[in-house]
Amino acid sequence: MKFGKLFRLIRHPKTLIRKLLHRLPKVYRNKLLRFPNEKMIESQMKNMLARKLKNPIIIFPSPSCPWGYLFQRPQQLARAFANLEYTVIYLVDTSFVGAPDWGVRGLFQIEKNLYLYNDGFDGEFLKKSLGNEKILIWQYWPHQRSNIKEHIYNTNSIQIYDCIDHINTFDNYNEIQTDFEISLMKSDYILATANGIAKDLLQLGYKSLLVPNGVNIDDFLHIKTTVWEDLDELRQKSKVIVGYYGAIANWFDFTTIRYAAEMKPDWTFLIVGEVYPDVEKYVQELAGNCRNVLFRSRVTYEYIPQLLSYFDIAVLPFKINEITLNTSPVKIFEYLAGGKPVVSSNLPEVSKISSVLISNNKIEFYEKLLEAESLKNNELFRMSLIKEAEENTWEKRLNKVLSRVEELL
Repeated sequence: MKFGKLFRLIRHPKTLIRKLLHRLPKVYRNKLLRFPNEKMIESQMKNMLARKLKNPIIIFPSPSCPWGYLFQRPQQLARAFANLEYTVIYLVDTSFVGAPDWGVRGLFQIEKNLYLYNDGFDGEFLKKSLGNEKILIWQYWPHQRSNIKEHIYNTNSIQIYDCIDHINTFDNYNEIQTDFEISLMKSDYILATANGIAKDLLQLGYKSLLVPNGVNIDDFLHIKTTVWEDLDELRQKSKVIVGYYGAIANWFDFTTIRYAAEMKPDWTFLIVGEVYPDVEKYVQELAGNCRNVLFRSRVTYEYIPQLLSYFDIAVLPFKINEITLNTSPVKIFEYLAGGKPVVSSNLPEVSKISSVLISNNKIEFYEKLLEAESLKNNELFRMSLIKEAEENTWEKRLNKVLSRVEELL
């Protein structure tokens, strides 16, 4: 463990204790954390099945994208399935020490038709509890394969492999390529979020359905607000706020933001998100050289619509590399739903969207910012952005998938 990370944990003893508890052998950890036994979980599952409205049951396996962390494609699709009246089980674990994941013991209903699940054994009790129920397994990471095989898959299963990112995006481990290829081979249907990923799959001999990311537009049309003094003050003193939220990682184009910030010293450039360790020095350098570039900590999804409402212009300043060439950024559709002019680097999946202002270098990016500033109070343009977002909802994405796999259901 790096000293910086260890120091942060020591400053937050509750987090440190939870991390240590998670590392205990499962038998001891589960006793200390009071996980329900198999009979109790079977009873919970029986009650859930009695309320089931549709077949199949949708399962998002572990290890999972934590429900309480970055609210991305897996969580959004789980919610969209639930909105379509499917019963959804989304597996979580105690590796994420935040809410609600840490507190889930057995089956926990978080929304209508949507349940978080943790039995302490990566879903070991699921197969027996569900019996021969028809299930659809929505796999999205290669390393979910072993848990699916051991704890979830039954003879009445349908398996989808959702290629959410280029394989090089994931943390590498010895069996990743094997897990990836076997997952593809075992799947009944394969999805790709970007054309680049679809082309790579085709080279491996697999056809896929292109299903880019989307947006839950209601979240951005009916904003839940809270008192946000920091941003209220920033809004009052800023002529224009150029905003970004999301991961601040090695694909973030610091050079382009610095150029724009130096060209427009009376504008505020607000960057909100988790700073990855390998770019901390670039963040410090940019903030030190440009006083109008402000970095703020990551906010949870429930506050994203309100955060976006403070922006005049929303941006996606990404470097062009293997990862970004094969990504469908969720935030682009959220920016549109918020009715904000969008300036983006020239990414293949973003350049398809007609209303996004595309740039090829830092000078063009600055010029597009000026164009966006002239459009920020244009109501007709704002409505066109929202209309484009309405064509890219998560429900529409799912209906496209369901129409293709209908014969398997």
